[in-house]
Amino acid sequence: MVLGFVGGAFISAALCAQTPAPAPTPEPAQPVPKKTKAELKAEKAAIAAAAKATPSTDVRRLQAWKDAELIASLGPGRMEVMGAGESMKPVYGENTILVINKIDYLDLKPGMNVAYNNRHGRQVVHQITAKEGNEWRVQGHNNPEADADRVTRYNLIGVIYASIVYSPEP
Repeated sequence: MVLGFVGGAFISAALCAQTPAPAPTPEPAQPVPKKTKAELKAEKAAIAAAAKATPSTDVRRLQAWKDAELIASLGPGRMEVMGAGESMKPVYGENTILVINKIDYLDLKPGMNVAYNNRHGRQVVHQITAKEGNEWRVQGHNNPEADADRVTRYNLIGVIYASIVYSPEP
């Protein structure tokens, strides 16, 4: 499923079309299968090829989206989303496409940028700041305080695997 990222939260394509989307049902994170050496080598080669084919400046949205789709296709459990909002600037914001990778909850660490479902059903990307018991505290770079919600094994979507900044359309 392709999601949009607006105002610090993801929105589904259904919401973009003004159609109500059902609230997500929390599920425990599934372990991500380990890759073979051949799969890792192929992924590295594809990323290197994409990097050579993509200009480092003046990338337009369509090309950035295609690059994000390529990166997402190289591993199971990855998805691409549009970034927006102020809470994670200057790292992410307008004109950013993110690739989210599923991760086992036990592999989380402070400093990781994670996507999770908050208590209102909104999907948010913020940075892990500390562990509190069995939960993780997160905060947006531009937010003065930590989020009221904590990241748990039930609301975790994944970690930010890649980000692509594109030039605004003229």
